[in-house]
Amino acid sequence: MSVSSVSEIYQNTTAQGSDTTVPTANILCTLILLITFLFGLVVNVLYLWILGLKMSKSVNTAMIFHLILVNLVFTMTMPLLSVYMLTFPQWILGDFMCKLVNSLLSLCIYTTVFFLTVISLDRYTLVFHPVWYRGHMNHRYASVTCILLWGFAALCSSPYFAFRQIRLLKDNKTAICYNDYTLSGKWDGELLKWFMFGFRLVLGFLIPLSVISVCYLKLALRMKKENLARSNKPYRIIFIFITSFIMCWTPYYLWYGMSMEQEKFPKATLNVLMVMTICLICLYYCFTPVLYLFAVKNFKKEFRKSIMSLFESALTEAFRS
Repeated sequence: MSVSSVSEIYQNTTAQGSDTTVPTANILCTLILLITFLFGLVVNVLYLWILGLKMSKSVNTAMIFHLILVNLVFTMTMPLLSVYMLTFPQWILGDFMCKLVNSLLSLCIYTTVFFLTVISLDRYTLVFHPVWYRGHMNHRYASVTCILLWGFAALCSSPYFAFRQIRLLKDNKTAICYNDYTLSGKWDGELLKWFMFGFRLVLGFLIPLSVISVCYLKLALRMKKENLARSNKPYRIIFIFITSFIMCWTPYYLWYGMSMEQEKFPKATLNVLMVMTICLICLYYCFTPVLYLFAVKNFKKEFRKSIMSLFESALTEAFRS
């Protein structure tokens, strides 16, 4: 999920009005957010520890490390999102947090799809251009690439920090966090809103999906043609990567687009779609790291060793006390 996208949806949906009763769907979403936060915090920190300290440096580990770091940043916003779900559409965290949280969400969305795209290109290049790859790619180059991707994602997310504002609804009691495109001055606010949506849709979904799908499908065909895979596991992993990406981000952009024309859709439908999308994206950020057990060479082995060492040290401390 992209933070900017979520912000846009929040903005458009919340502009409709408020209700003093917390919907059951919002309460359920809050529970899911808190559970996934606890799970995601433990899993992502553990993964970063193993990738950063326990494994040898490589191109693959560098990229997966930064991808997990994105997951952790997103995970840290979940308690704030859960507060928002309970007070929806009221924003009670102030103007700065309105800008910061939504900018972080947008940053996470962009960096996630950028890293997934670059990782697919990396795997493609390794298989189809192995000589060039081994002569040019190394851990340092991968780390620099990751830093540049963070910078580009921050640049793409910067408009949301500028446009995000707090304003009161007509009841003069409900403060909402939304994108105020009238701040763009000479630019037409409605036109700019659609431009931002189109920019995010193309750069954050359509192009990455096309690149990821082509790269992994060609890899699968190459492996099948030359019998490079000894089992069906690589094909299953490729299938899961592509389908999880589609299943997570397609509902998000569908909801985002519908919220742009919110007057054409029932308020209840948009609210339910928003809750479902937020839950899907949060689950995606917390549970996709499990796939990296199979994506990084020797990670599964190091993961088991690290888990066992953690249990051993915990038991040792318990017996000492």
